[in-house]
Amino acid sequence: MKNDLLYKNLVAAIKEKFPERGKLTNHLADLLMLEKEAVYRRLRGDVPFTIFEIATIADKLDISLDHIIGCASGKSRPFQLKMVNFLNPSEEDYDMLEHFVDELRYLGDDPDSEVGGALNILPQSLVLGYRHIYQFYLFKWMYQCGSVMPVKFSQIVLPDRLLLINSEIIMEARQAANAYHIMDSMTFLYLVNDIKYFASIYLITREEIAALKKELMVFLDDMEALAAKGSWTEGKNVHFFVSSVNFETSYSYVETQHCHLTMIKSFTLNDATSPDEAIFQRMKKWMQSLIRTSTLISRSGEKDRIVFFEEQRRIVDTL
Repeated sequence: MKNDLLYKNLVAAIKEKFPERGKLTNHLADLLMLEKEAVYRRLRGDVPFTIFEIATIADKLDISLDHIIGCASGKSRPFQLKMVNFLNPSEEDYDMLEHFVDELRYLGDDPDSEVGGALNILPQSLVLGYRHIYQFYLFKWMYQCGSVMPVKFSQIVLPDRLLLINSEIIMEARQAANAYHIMDSMTFLYLVNDIKYFASIYLITREEIAALKKELMVFLDDMEALAAKGSWTEGKNVHFFVSSVNFETSYSYVETQHCHLTMIKSFTLNDATSPDEAIFQRMKKWMQSLIRTSTLISRSGEKDRIVFFEEQRRIVDTL
């Protein structure tokens, strides 16, 4: 591959992240520990980026090296799996989470911003504010991805810094002009069945189940009120749908003028993410088709909303 094509692809990918030249130059100067004039020379093509500099940029800005060198074809698109350790986070883990928060901060500045999800777990922008429910998802993640010896629900301690980042994610995600949540009709049943299973192998106590059940009922009340209103207190629109088909995992996207980010949930809480435009357009088109075959339960869908939430309460009441 010609060097000029490598340079062109790299600079184009960087500029997608930082459209404003001033911010781009300052960020690269800090990232590469270079003077601004040295950054200018690289951006003009007078001096080539070193292999180390390219690797650093790709790592810190979530840019696919396959995309830069032109290896990604129409049949093969890049994803990066974010293997965050949620219970014992290192500084690198926190950096990944905080980088995601930084991407979300652009939502409030864009009048056409969107977040969307086709979900078989509870929506992140909602559930992060409910300590016991989020603790259960962390517990399940730890059981599946942690040590050989299973931990008990009571042993899951949420780091304070993680809780702070979660609160920032909640706040920033709710700044999207429109949020679309397409829920698998079995989402609450999946969650309740998981809780029952872990209770059956004595990793969750009766008292902890009672606390989870109580919080799930509160969650349902809050979610129903939000669906009826159709907007956050900030005035941003929220749309809830119940899908006619089931999802094998959860899919989501973030759309701003700054970035198009696509995410596929893996290992309960980790995300495989991609800034690739073709993937984003495929994801959004798929979700639009799901909306056409799903039932609206926010704002005008009053009858279907009442039926849906009554059924979820019956499911949770079996705990």
